[in-house]
Amino acid sequence: MSILSTVQRNGERFYSGVQALLISATAMVAIAYFAPPEESAFTTWLLLTCMVLSVAGLALLTYLRRTVSQQLQDAVRIEAERHRVTETDLMTTALTRGRFLDELSASIGTLSKPRRIMLLLVDLDHFKQLNDGFGHQFGDEALAHLVACARHCFPDCAIGRLGGDEFAILMYGNDLNRCRTRAQKLLAMLQDGRACEGHQVPLSASIGIAVAPQHASSHKELPLLADLALYESKGAGRGRVTVFDPDMLSEKRQRRLLERELRAAVYLNELELHYQVITDTERNRAAVEGLVRWRHPVRGMISPGEFIPIAERSSLIDMIGEWVFRRACLDLHRFPDNRISINVSGEQLKRDGLVHMLDRVLQETDAQANRFILEITETVATAATPEIIARIVRLREMGFHIALDDFGTGHCGFNYIKTLPIDAIKIDRSYIHNLDDDRIAQVFVSALTQIARIQDLVIVAEGIETEEEFRLARSAGCNRFQGYYLGKPQPLPPFREAPGLTERRALALSA
Repeated sequence: MSILSTVQRNGERFYSGVQALLISATAMVAIAYFAPPEESAFTTWLLLTCMVLSVAGLALLTYLRRTVSQQLQDAVRIEAERHRVTETDLMTTALTRGRFLDELSASIGTLSKPRRIMLLLVDLDHFKQLNDGFGHQFGDEALAHLVACARHCFPDCAIGRLGGDEFAILMYGNDLNRCRTRAQKLLAMLQDGRACEGHQVPLSASIGIAVAPQHASSHKELPLLADLALYESKGAGRGRVTVFDPDMLSEKRQRRLLERELRAAVYLNELELHYQVITDTERNRAAVEGLVRWRHPVRGMISPGEFIPIAERSSLIDMIGEWVFRRACLDLHRFPDNRISINVSGEQLKRDGLVHMLDRVLQETDAQANRFILEITETVATAATPEIIARIVRLREMGFHIALDDFGTGHCGFNYIKTLPIDAIKIDRSYIHNLDDDRIAQVFVSALTQIARIQDLVIVAEGIETEEEFRLARSAGCNRFQGYYLGKPQPLPPFREAPGLTERRALALSA
């Protein structure tokens, strides 16, 4: 029961009591009027009593009227504040998740009589990086700015905050072109940026749109379809608008099927680890890189580029990461004089479980951390939070060597080489392929090798496919080389006898 209704009910009770008091006084006056003359003393007493009761009743009525009126005003104010708190997000002034979903449910109509509406899901891109780079206060201001821009672009629409940095806009009608135009205007306004310490920080958002009843006629299904469209916007590079397409459902089903089969492949030990040689300047084997492969029983060999992104969206990436590392630990004795290099996903680095897992597997397999090189991509390094950097430092303290992979593909400047806790740099193959006729590639590789020499870093040239590329990369100063020309990834011969802990038992520990 609300405060307002409680005050109203109490006021009604007080008024009823006063009314009863006044009615009693009126009844006593009537008795006194019709009393016999010989009862004059009684009549006088009765009249006096009535006067007292009437005066008290009127005074009490006046007091109650003022009190109840004040209480009603306070109740209205408190009710309005409660409504604001429970139905409006205090930080952004958007509707709360529950209130927006109620609005969506009421607006979409029924299955028999659906209404034409468009649902937009809006997600602020790289929100965590904004918080880490500019502070949580700026992150809060960015969210409020997004809502303010959305109100400007969608003035007649309901706007709600579904949680974190995800918002929703409810637009009536089915004019999809108009909806797209407004969404693009919203992205343009965000791109203008938000001021922070005298600088304009550009913002970006990804938007997914689903239309009722064209795509769905249920208030539960429509957000799911809009979320699929939002996911496509993120996957296509963020900062864009995507309208739901029925083909997305079939792609989602395919991803789910592949995810289930991949999970089974990890449990059943059906993955493979192939090794590619990394040579020195004399083409002697200096290290090997372990590359995971999935030989599907029906589809054949599935590319890591197809199943690793699926694994990164779930806990599967941690399971695959442990399987790969355990397999590499068991294969160490095949490479007694070389280190094994393995890739570490950016999703794994986001969790403390990576450090604990590596330490546990080392103990279970009796392997040494200094026999391994952990490769992290340049894009992961540039977006690394202090927590991720701390984990990388912890891994180096354990004895692991750290390599920065695909250098040159992102925005990692030379200054990162001085600050990142790394031991080696792998130059992206695009620069190696262009060393013959691209002056920029030549200057880039030469400058990088000179800086690396000062920092005592190993420089690996990736993607060597010809003798000329090997010669040019060596002349530019690279001291490690990897590519199909020097050796393709190959599986090891069948395992016969494992030293110490048996292969079957060791791999079973990861299941």
